[in-house]
Amino acid sequence: MDQKLYKAAKEGNVSCLSVIDGRNTTEEEAMNNHHGKFLKRTQHGNNNILHIAARAGRDTFVAKTLEHFPFLSDQVNSKGDSPVLVAARFGHLKVVKTLAEPNNDQFRIQDENGTYSSSTPRQGDVEEGPVDHQLDVPIPQYPWRVKNLKQYTTALHEALRNGHQNVARYLLGLDPEMAILVNDAGESPLFLAAESCCQLFMTDILLSNRPYSTKGPHGLNPLHAARHCDGSALECIAGGTIISELIKQNPDLMRKLDDRGKAAIHHAVEADYWVLLDQMLKADPSIALFPDAEGYTALLRASSRGYWKVCERILQVCPESIEARNDKGQHALHLARSRIPAPLGYVGKIPPEMWELVNVGDDEGNTPLHLAVKDNYYTKVISLTSSASINLGAVNEEGLTALDLCESDWKHINRKRLMWFHLRRRGASRGRHPNEQEVPVGGMRQVIRSPNEDMKPFINTLALVAALIATLTFAAAFTMPGGYQSSPDNLVGVATLANKAALKVFVLSDTLAMCFSILTLFLLLTAMTVEQDVSFSLTNTSGLLLGIALYATLVAFICGIFAVIAPKALWVAIVMEFLSHVNLKLYGVLLSG
Repeated sequence: MDQKLYKAAKEGNVSCLSVIDGRNTTEEEAMNNHHGKFLKRTQHGNNNILHIAARAGRDTFVAKTLEHFPFLSDQVNSKGDSPVLVAARFGHLKVVKTLAEPNNDQFRIQDENGTYSSSTPRQGDVEEGPVDHQLDVPIPQYPWRVKNLKQYTTALHEALRNGHQNVARYLLGLDPEMAILVNDAGESPLFLAAESCCQLFMTDILLSNRPYSTKGPHGLNPLHAARHCDGSALECIAGGTIISELIKQNPDLMRKLDDRGKAAIHHAVEADYWVLLDQMLKADPSIALFPDAEGYTALLRASSRGYWKVCERILQVCPESIEARNDKGQHALHLARSRIPAPLGYVGKIPPEMWELVNVGDDEGNTPLHLAVKDNYYTKVISLTSSASINLGAVNEEGLTALDLCESDWKHINRKRLMWFHLRRRGASRGRHPNEQEVPVGGMRQVIRSPNEDMKPFINTLALVAALIATLTFAAAFTMPGGYQSSPDNLVGVATLANKAALKVFVLSDTLAMCFSILTLFLLLTAMTVEQDVSFSLTNTSGLLLGIALYATLVAFICGIFAVIAPKALWVAIVMEFLSHVNLKLYGVLLSG
């Protein structure tokens, strides 16, 4: 293609067309009139000048070109895209109208002699489902019905896939029968409209009283894809929403499973699409009992994701859903998980109806507390044991209590240690069989690492931290907050704030941190030269001492800052104290898992 002509088509410069003689020529006449350069195509993609202008939205150039070379609108590129399909893909409504208007008065169906006659599509001309390329029936030759080679899709599909609702509505107005066309990807116009949130287009189809397809790829349907169609503004239909109208006309869509074995309500719960869920529950409360391929109902899915508001709504509309179990016999409280990494993510959030299941076991007899311990879910253990009705001595089919399970698994020893402490404080008992696991003397408080684990990397880390704390606390002792007195009337070199309680606490905590960090270094040096069992004991002790040193360092920091700031800016000192307290709490939460 001539580069100047390419640029003119892209920029919409119609002056290049002024040299053309005659009007409405055929391809053969154009070649004879030496206008062949206007018929050439690009090397890559085989686009003609109409493709280029349509992609750029140059409707004036398209109109002028059609006056001279109307046959160019029927040409397709290497991908099978016609100019009108390209214009629809990029959302250029004026170009689509320019290309479509010369043909929108009648269908042109080609007969065996190659002529066209006005007709309406016969039954079988348009089928619901992917259209066979080898169909022997006549194919309507509307330009917007021309299908490309990729997924055998039309201009309407392309407009909807790219969210160009105005173009799609115009094409549907020209040819309402296109609502039943399904491309090779299994996508109907209604499904693409729901997926792209083209709500006005969906309204046009649902109120048209004409047949339409609800097919989607991979077993999906428009109800699966209608997650954002909330009907919040102009898209309301007769006092309801698009979703409610879609359900009203196609109630069977709610119970159709996709290829992953999930219905629309499961998609709505997993993505927390409240409007879609609410509309389905209003239309048919029993849909809450409909399970997916894994046996999960909407309540079980919502509970497993910590969507407590969704759980409340489901139980309000369908109380019977509390009886639901998955294929392992697990109920909603078994599967309950919190999105907040703290016990407050459970307390006061789980609906009261779910707490009634706190002592109900699954197919293996495991209560929610058993599973929480198995999964090392510390925050859930805290929440469950806060219930006054929980039975801490409940045993599963193996005769094991939650405490037994806590002592039998050492893979996540720190969390197990914390759960062990908590269960023992709550008075949890062991089960029917003697504990065969080896719990160290003094209980799990002595366990930090596995005895068989290589301790050298852990020792190196502890030694580095201990040395750093010792250095910092040693230096802080001689960099006294508030400075030293230098007046000859007083004792030279004495700390200015020596009589302040905050400074006294600073000195004590700083000294404690330095002494414990140095003691940790002595123990770690010894641990490097002794046998493995002794090294294990020394390393555990070092870890505890280093933890005390860290806390003492933080206390020293708090008191030192408070001593020098409080007299002039008390509110700053209070805020600093509060933030430090929050830091300690956050550290405890993170440590607990």
